[in-house]
Amino acid sequence: MAPHPKEATSPFSFPDDDPAVKEERAVDVAGDEEKEKKQKELSAADERTMEEGKKTEEDKKQKELNEAEKPKKMDMDEKSKNNLLPIAMKRVQSPTAGAGGHSDSSNFFKAYVILSMTLVWTGYTITVKYTRSMKAADEMYSSTTVVLLSEVVKMSISLAMLFYTYGCRFAEFKHILCKHYFGQPRELLRMSVPSIAYAIQNNLDFVALSNLDPGVYQVTTQLKVVTTAVFMVLFLGRRFSRTRWFAILLLFAGVALVQLNSVFSSSSSRSSVKGAHEENYLLGIIAVLCTCVTAGFAGVYFEKMLKDGGSTPFWVRNLQMYSCGVISAGCGMLLAESSDVFDKGFFYGYDEKVIAIIGLLSVGGVYISLVMKHLDNLHKSFASAVSILLVVILSFFIFDGITIGLFFLAGAATVCGAVLLYNSVPE
Repeated sequence: MAPHPKEATSPFSFPDDDPAVKEERAVDVAGDEEKEKKQKELSAADERTMEEGKKTEEDKKQKELNEAEKPKKMDMDEKSKNNLLPIAMKRVQSPTAGAGGHSDSSNFFKAYVILSMTLVWTGYTITVKYTRSMKAADEMYSSTTVVLLSEVVKMSISLAMLFYTYGCRFAEFKHILCKHYFGQPRELLRMSVPSIAYAIQNNLDFVALSNLDPGVYQVTTQLKVVTTAVFMVLFLGRRFSRTRWFAILLLFAGVALVQLNSVFSSSSSRSSVKGAHEENYLLGIIAVLCTCVTAGFAGVYFEKMLKDGGSTPFWVRNLQMYSCGVISAGCGMLLAESSDVFDKGFFYGYDEKVIAIIGLLSVGGVYISLVMKHLDNLHKSFASAVSILLVVILSFFIFDGITIGLFFLAGAATVCGAVLLYNSVPE
């Protein structure tokens, strides 16, 4: 029997050509694609989860590192504040040394600074008064030449310290000078302002000490605390507490008591040297008041330049001021005493005491800049108070006619207490 035509099998036919097979195969393919899509989505989710976990771990590690570095940075900042000279110095410390040793060293260092400043200011005041009162007028040295030479010495100290700060390497020293000194003429011009004020102050000091007792001069110059406060309010916008204003009133009262002692005193210091300079009390007081104004202005200006001077190194800032000071003092010498200097000579009347004055004035000026940069005003005021007492005691034994009455004692004690009270509270 012949097969039915529809059931005949061709040699070229395949099982896949069957519609049922094709439909089943399409379902399998769709399922595979769906599985593959889900697999890819799961893989992407796993990758995102791993990346987020990795990022969180890195952030956590970075935070731990920052927390670990923070105390070290604070410690370094604290060390830089405690150092008087802004020079990176390696301190050798034994492994067994603890925090107590560091504290003792810091306290010893502060005591050294206070003692040094006290001796410098006391020695300067006594020596200037001695040379101005114990020499005849025709043998007197020129005070303007002393101020000029002191500025030259301070400029030399700044150059030497700058060279030492950069490891005594001439290439780096030259680079710093070219970049921050010669390369910034505008900054150099700005530093000429306090240098002129300091030059005027130093010359007025000689006028004041030529006409006043050392104790009266030393007490009255503390009025620069008042002028400094006024300039801080005007230029820096500072606001002071009631305690500080009360201290300023006490300061005025103390200075007034000292002046009363001079007015009611029956005797005053007079030189026994024939032809010596005749003292003028009013001229001396005017000179002191002018020095307080110039010192207050220059101090506020210079402190602002030191602390807000950007990247300018500390000793370059000093070099800027002292080099301008050489020009200012030179102009002052030519305007005030040019004829005497040219007739008698630049070093006329100089001796070992005058050389000591130049050294004390130079070191004292550098110390002031270091205190402004690295220490607080409390140390400076404490040194001033101790210096007042030393000047009064030494003057009583060295100079003739010095009287220490009750008004002077009360005034000096009031001034010392006012200065310490003023700086015992935060600004």
